[in-house]
Amino acid sequence: MKLDSDHERYRLALETMRLPRFAGREASRPFVVALEGANGAGKTTLCPLLSRKLAAPACLGTDEAWFSDSFKTRMIRDAEWFASAMFFLSGCFEQMRLLRGRPDPLVIMDRSLWSTFAVHGAESPERLKALLAMLRPIAPQIHVPDFTLVLEAGFKTCQSRIARKTGAARLLDNLTATAAFHAREQEFYLWLARQRSEVLFLDANHDGTEKIVKRASALVRERADAAA
Repeated sequence: MKLDSDHERYRLALETMRLPRFAGREASRPFVVALEGANGAGKTTLCPLLSRKLAAPACLGTDEAWFSDSFKTRMIRDAEWFASAMFFLSGCFEQMRLLRGRPDPLVIMDRSLWSTFAVHGAESPERLKALLAMLRPIAPQIHVPDFTLVLEAGFKTCQSRIARKTGAARLLDNLTATAAFHAREQEFYLWLARQRSEVLFLDANHDGTEKIVKRASALVRERADAAA
C-alpha cells in the first residue's frame, strides 16, 4: 500500500509542473527521432537496427565527446545531481546543434534530453521542478527531438536485460535498478506524453526484436512523412 500511495503522490506532483516552450522545428534540419525508456528497455539494441531498416544514420543523444568511460561514470555516479544534469543536458544541446548542419533527412537518436529529465525526475519531483525552472529562460533556444518513441518494458524484463550487460554499462544501469524508480520513470514519460503530442509508446515487453523494429519503423515513417 505504501508503494501505491508514494506513487500517487509522485504522479500528483508531476501534474503541478509544465514543460517550457522549446524552439520550433527548423525545416532545413533532419527529422530527429529519439528512442527513450528505462535502462534495459532495448533502446541501444533497437537504435542500430532501426537505423539500418530506415537507411538513416544513428547517434547518441549526447555528443560523443561527453562519453569517455571514466568521466561518464564520474558524472553519473559521483557528481552532485545538478552537475550531472547540466553536464548531460549540455551534451544533448550540443548534439542537436551539430545535427542542424547535417544533410540527412532523418536521424535516429539513442536517448535525448528527456532521459536526463526522466532520471532526475524519478529521483525526486523537486529535482525536475528545479531543472525546468533553470531551463525556462533559455528554452526558446533549445531544440528537442521531432518524434520520441518510448520503449515500454516491465521491471523484470529490464532487469533480465541489464543482467546480460557487462562492465560499466551494467554497473551504471544497476544504480537505479529498483521497482519504485522504474515505476516513477514510467510515470514521467506518461506525463511527458500528455504535454508533447509527438511522444508515443511502443511495447517492448513481449514481441521479438524483428516485430519491434517493424512497428517502430512504421511509426517513424508515418511521422517523418507527415512532417515533410
